[in-house]
Amino acid sequence: MCECIVQPALTNDFLALPGERGTLYSGDALSDLLAKSPHLAEPATSLRRNVIKPNMHVSAIRNRAGQLEHVRVRWGWLPVWTTGVMPPRTVLPLHLVMRSRVFDRVRRDGRVLLAVDGWYESSNMPPAAHSPCLNYTTSRQSSPIFLAAIAQISDTPCGCDGLVLLTHGGKSGDQPRLLAFSAEDALEWLAPDLQWEQAEQLAEHTAVAEPQLEHVLTSQRPSYGRR
Repeated sequence: MCECIVQPALTNDFLALPGERGTLYSGDALSDLLAKSPHLAEPATSLRRNVIKPNMHVSAIRNRAGQLEHVRVRWGWLPVWTTGVMPPRTVLPLHLVMRSRVFDRVRRDGRVLLAVDGWYESSNMPPAAHSPCLNYTTSRQSSPIFLAAIAQISDTPCGCDGLVLLTHGGKSGDQPRLLAFSAEDALEWLAPDLQWEQAEQLAEHTAVAEPQLEHVLTSQRPSYGRR
């Protein structure tokens, strides 16, 4: 299970936040967006990083009317039909989101991307005494990874607003993996007319593959960033 994610510390010029909304960026490639924040192109080791756990706010990118828009949203989604019954969802499987009718609106209007340096997951290894192990996953390249997610973001913020990361795989007994893309492929997730068949192809053939990832086992829990 994903315990926390690590995002680059974006510059104020990049965020340009009036309230919770960001500046609109035209263009049809994430490279245009990245170019407006040179810090995102630098190696992660040179950056101040924001370690974000569930119920904290994350920086996300969505396609709105053909433009890329930066938004801030809480990681953890509480659909209205689960209010008071279940805790906020932090991850959901891709096939459930893309094939179930209850997600019609959010999968149409709420698909977003998160630029991250990496993420921490619980390790399957037996924990040492008082030191549960975490597995940190990052890219072997210096550029960010883009995680696929869905988010409910209301014009008037409400308690149901939130974001959930998507997973894929796990059919053969393996642990499901976060759906991650390189900058070159990530925008396909934001295509307005994306259907289940296209999403499945993305997960199988376009998502970042295991050889492109680096895993670091650690017993030290990361310190968290600001909410």
